[in-house]
Amino acid sequence: MVKSRPGQTGVWRETGLLLAEGTRLVRAGGARLAALILACQLVILGIALPVIGWLYREALRAAGMHGLDMGQLRIGQGFTLTAALIVLIIAIAFWLISMQFALLVLLLRRPGLGWRDLGRELGRVARRLLRPGSGALLLYLFLLLPLTGFGFTSVLTRGIAIPSFISGELAKSVQTGIGFSLFLLLLVALNVRLALTVPVFVLTTGGRAARSSWRLTRGLRGWAPIALSVGTVLGVFATLGTLLAVIAILPTALSDAVAPGASPVVAAYSLGAAQLAGLMLSGLATAAVAAVLITAVLRGAERLPAGVELAPSPARGEGPRPPRRLAGIVTAAAVVAVLGFGTAGVGTMQRLSEYPETLVLAHRGFSDGGVENTIGGLEAAHEAGADLVEMDVMQTRDGEFVAMHDATLGRLAGRADAVKDLTLDELTSITVRDLHGHEDLIPSLADYVSRAQELGMPLLIEIKLGGGETPDHVERLVAELERLDALESNIYHSLDAPSVERLKLLRPDLTVGYTMAFAAVDAPDTPADFIVVEEWSATEHLQGAALAAGLGFMTWTVDDESGMREHLRRGTDGIITDHPDTVLSLRDEMQDETGLAAALFDIVERFVTVG
Repeated sequence: MVKSRPGQTGVWRETGLLLAEGTRLVRAGGARLAALILACQLVILGIALPVIGWLYREALRAAGMHGLDMGQLRIGQGFTLTAALIVLIIAIAFWLISMQFALLVLLLRRPGLGWRDLGRELGRVARRLLRPGSGALLLYLFLLLPLTGFGFTSVLTRGIAIPSFISGELAKSVQTGIGFSLFLLLLVALNVRLALTVPVFVLTTGGRAARSSWRLTRGLRGWAPIALSVGTVLGVFATLGTLLAVIAILPTALSDAVAPGASPVVAAYSLGAAQLAGLMLSGLATAAVAAVLITAVLRGAERLPAGVELAPSPARGEGPRPPRRLAGIVTAAAVVAVLGFGTAGVGTMQRLSEYPETLVLAHRGFSDGGVENTIGGLEAAHEAGADLVEMDVMQTRDGEFVAMHDATLGRLAGRADAVKDLTLDELTSITVRDLHGHEDLIPSLADYVSRAQELGMPLLIEIKLGGGETPDHVERLVAELERLDALESNIYHSLDAPSVERLKLLRPDLTVGYTMAFAAVDAPDTPADFIVVEEWSATEHLQGAALAAGLGFMTWTVDDESGMREHLRRGTDGIITDHPDTVLSLRDEMQDETGLAAALFDIVERFVTVG
């Protein structure tokens, strides 16, 4: 072990030392480390996640729900039991993640540690987790760490992220965009400064892990080598992930050329192998990051706060070498996992052999050609070839309707006025502008719908609430669209469940969707014909639940190409996007494909993503 203090070396030399020593620790872990990674990943996927999912469903049932719908969440009978079960779920997940990371740190720190001594060390860590001071570790593991992806990663926290509909909306204004960017920079800076929290917690006595990490990363020579080293590790493993994805499609590419009929089966087992390899790659990336962070703690041990010291090594010292049969056990477990993953994936690959028929909906029109919810944006979406245009309708002070998303005019017109406080004539004389340099007038619903009819462009009309709706706003909207002879030629949706229910009650023949900012577990109990789920929670499981309930499934707002590809491959009924031209290009590309190699690559890339 290199014992010179970080302050005695330059940033680049310190970075090299951290990477070199971290690499040595990972190599020293050998078969036991590989077995640990595989066992942890399979236990979490095969046991922990199903148990947590079952507890979560029971928690919802206790409150009279079969799925989570944040738009209709009510506190009532059974809420106490629901809250208790959710606390239990958080406690289980926290304990599992903490013990997973602790086991990894201990095995990297002392690769020859005997099983009994390893158990004792884990017991010491488990007892510390019961102390009130470990609450800070919970916040770090479940909030700061997943949001930035810098440091340890776990399957249990992979879904934690800032929803794209929040980040996307914030980016549409200069002020909020700058504020959000500064917020992200702050998160990254905090994460770098607290990156040593887990290894300090596991390897030391006396508590105060977060404070110790903050102290050890003080100054440029404290945090910069850690940031550079972890960034290098994640970059290397991301490259390996891409290489793995390329290798995984080779058998399917060969099958496509020689025996196309066998491609679904070949692709399924190739996918199974890639899934296992992706789990191992992700685990090794976490181990490599952990090794770098352990090295940083050991090199800075002299600067730990008073009362915080490295835990003494067990008296028994180095344990016996791992038995040779361990390699065989690991290999057998890997083969079983590949066969299981592959068999489960045959149906998926057969479905992917079909061409995607997903509808492409331009979100509020097409912002590349006009301001959102304006005639210019509508015409740009038509020019781009969108299947439908999603637009918003809001009621004015005099009970009329305009095309508008925001309840106030600050973002688009630089005014503090609220839509509900202005009349139709006042609103339609106001000019709105966007960050692309476009400008236009706020259109009335009548003008917007009339232009859509001229273009032959069907609309997905969202009923937005601005706070000043009349009790009969749904009835008035129906009457206005009937007057325009546009009611039956368009479809509808809303975040407001009562508006959805009222519209279906008035006109059961209309196609109406229920929009959900967050959903989980199961499809909602709704009279709607389809659901529109925000991309963050638009999981394949929820999509299957919607299908089983006889509901269509759309997702919003999908603006990154990987998400577009995923939903096209999944056969999502509709993708609402700010970039309809990109989705249309991808859909055309997929419809022209022959064979399954390209489809397999898109799926494999998701499984082998590192960081």
